[in-house]
Amino acid sequence: MKLKKLNIMLLASVALAMSGCKTNDELDKHHFDNKLFVDVETPVTNLVFEAAGEPESTTQELYLATAIEAENTITARFAAAPSKVSVYNASYGTDAVELPSDMCVIESPEATIDAGATRSNAVTVSFVNLETLNRDLTYVMPVEVTDVQGIGVLASKNTTYFVFKGASLINVVADIAQNYLPITWTSTDLVRNMSAITVEALIRVRDFGTVDGLKGEAMSTIFGIEGTFLVRIGDSGFPQNQVQLVNPGGNFPDANSALGLPTNEWVHVAVVYDTTTGDRIIYTNGEEVAHDTGATRSVSLTSNCYIGYAWNDQRWLEGEISEVRVWNVQRTQEEIASHIYQVDPETAEGLVAYWKFDEGAGRNIHDYSGNGNDITANSDLTWTEVALPESGN
Repeated sequence: MKLKKLNIMLLASVALAMSGCKTNDELDKHHFDNKLFVDVETPVTNLVFEAAGEPESTTQELYLATAIEAENTITARFAAAPSKVSVYNASYGTDAVELPSDMCVIESPEATIDAGATRSNAVTVSFVNLETLNRDLTYVMPVEVTDVQGIGVLASKNTTYFVFKGASLINVVADIAQNYLPITWTSTDLVRNMSAITVEALIRVRDFGTVDGLKGEAMSTIFGIEGTFLVRIGDSGFPQNQVQLVNPGGNFPDANSALGLPTNEWVHVAVVYDTTTGDRIIYTNGEEVAHDTGATRSVSLTSNCYIGYAWNDQRWLEGEISEVRVWNVQRTQEEIASHIYQVDPETAEGLVAYWKFDEGAGRNIHDYSGNGNDITANSDLTWTEVALPESGN
């Protein structure tokens, strides 16, 4: 038994001695071929763009790398590869379209890895004129490695994909259920004796009814003054989900259940009242749904004006709100329909107040019109993260 143990120990000693005789070159020998690859954590880089507006561009840096130090100088180039859009779509199950080639600019595409190094110089890829893209589409521009000299390329990492999607215009909204916001105008001259008014709001209502009996009546208030000029939803003997304008010409429009708003969906509501033309118009998502010529006397909003309150505090809006705007001009259908999710206050003529409800915290709401009509909620607001427009809108 002792002899067997001695033999085992002897064999182990011989093996250890033989391993010690290996040269350093043998120890350093790698059992794989060194390959060139694009040095990115993931082959897909997602970028967002703003639709329309000021010229927009972005730059990205790309590098080439090897697993171990290069034995000699390696050179290669980066090039746009629009033909690989189909490869991207097949790989990721998407239907992205090709980014226009003139939007991808690589002025100095050469990348070099010096002997003894493992990483190349940076190559800058620029994407320009992104503001012209359609935010309803997803774009992709593959960039691949070409003209490689001095080494082989790792096929699985020779292309990177730049994917462009339209940025969300609205990322957070306020829930004003059981809440309201009094409006104190900094300059009452802007809202006194108004011959023309346009009011807009983007809303998502959960319940137009009495909300499990908490409300005294199935009425929801958007904006205005009780009995004077009020944009609300519902009324006695009137569909509880239909928009109604209370104004000097009488309540408008007539009851029509076909004009009711849906629950749990974002809807843009716009109301026009113009004594110069007589127009009273209701728009839903930019489409005219009611129109007559019953606008008569001018309107003043100087006092007792609210968002989410009328007559009493039980006529709140059971849901979320965003993009509330008040104008002293009649906005056209085209203007309303093309600016549902945002307007540029610097170029917007006749904008009196613009409450985006995008603060994300607190009770104070900023007026983006530049007129200083900031408002404060009666109680703490609940904030909801969103991504608007929603896909397909």
